[in-house]
Amino acid sequence: MGCEPKPQPINYGSDECAYCRMMITDAEFGSQIVNNQGRAYKFDSVECMAAYDLTEDGENFHSKWVPNFLDREEWLNAEEAVYLHSETLRSPMGLFLSAYADRTSAEEMKDEYGGDIVDYEAVKQIVEREWLSNGSGGRQMMNN
Repeated sequence: MGCEPKPQPINYGSDECAYCRMMITDAEFGSQIVNNQGRAYKFDSVECMAAYDLTEDGENFHSKWVPNFLDREEWLNAEEAVYLHSETLRSPMGLFLSAYADRTSAEEMKDEYGGDIVDYEAVKQIVEREWLSNGSGGRQMMNN
């Protein structure tokens, strides 16, 4: 369908994260939520998108998108993607999350970097535990 809301291009180096307000610089982590009117809320990391997802009224959210870490031109539905949570593969906001198109790709990265393979619900639980339940909202990273 031609008018279906879809991911928008991110202008790396000039677009600002809708959650932490930092500049979006890394194509392998830039994520977005598209609302029912087609407006894209862009984020510098998977963790900022998940935090926004957890803290905002998602009633108007159409879809959530993450880049394939191995093919940064490919957008993946965030709720269908497979994630690696590895403390040796740093992400911009420090929760060590990267996204993959399938479990096989994530397993290959896990063999190289270690960590755990998780789904989007687990990503939100990590963000809730590491950022939101301590009251920082992840914004402590901006002060480091």
